[in-house]
Amino acid sequence: MCSVFDVSDHAGMERFLDTYGIRGAGHMIYGRRRRPTQQVSIVTTRKGSAEIENAIWHLYLERHGDTWRPHKKYWSINSNWKKLDSRPEYRKSRCLIPATAWVESQGGKYPVEFSYGEPFFFCGLYKIWGNLLSCSIITLDSHPATKRYHEKSLPMIAPNRPDFVESWLNCTELTEDFGPFLKPSVEYSGKILTAHPLLRATSTEYIGDPIPVIE
Repeated sequence: MCSVFDVSDHAGMERFLDTYGIRGAGHMIYGRRRRPTQQVSIVTTRKGSAEIENAIWHLYLERHGDTWRPHKKYWSINSNWKKLDSRPEYRKSRCLIPATAWVESQGGKYPVEFSYGEPFFFCGLYKIWGNLLSCSIITLDSHPATKRYHEKSLPMIAPNRPDFVESWLNCTELTEDFGPFLKPSVEYSGKILTAHPLLRATSTEYIGDPIPVIE
């Protein structure tokens, strides 16, 4: 389960977004160790073209007075790929979540920071609650090469392909073409995934050198 991720402003994020023609880079929320229920930046096309919007990282919200807050009964920072067909958001409100790294651990122990050394997108879902947006990250089965770090799952990362990005954000109800991408992979744009051991999952203090994650 991905529950901590980074959005570094020193990793060419604006150039990355510009490559895909995504507007609103000036509204990006940057920061290391972004956590559940915080505001994060997502990409949607709900206003007609791909642009940055901000959302609460927790898909299901509940009303609290005059506003909304994360639903206490439904922990929903991630959406399991096996349940996507039953989620209307998968057909109607897909999003992308810009990131530069994420953190995983085995039951809270032996955390590592995963990175490709360049920006990428998590594939996600979003919902609208009044004038607020919320989101979740889609998780796949774990990959054989990453099970030693986190045995349960691996986040779904969009391939570095404009046609995929356009298709994912064009929220028609036709999802059959996404089937091949619902399989875990450690490859991204020819880059090798690295795992950098951490002192704690939420810290930025490393305790060793980056380790290449090889299939």
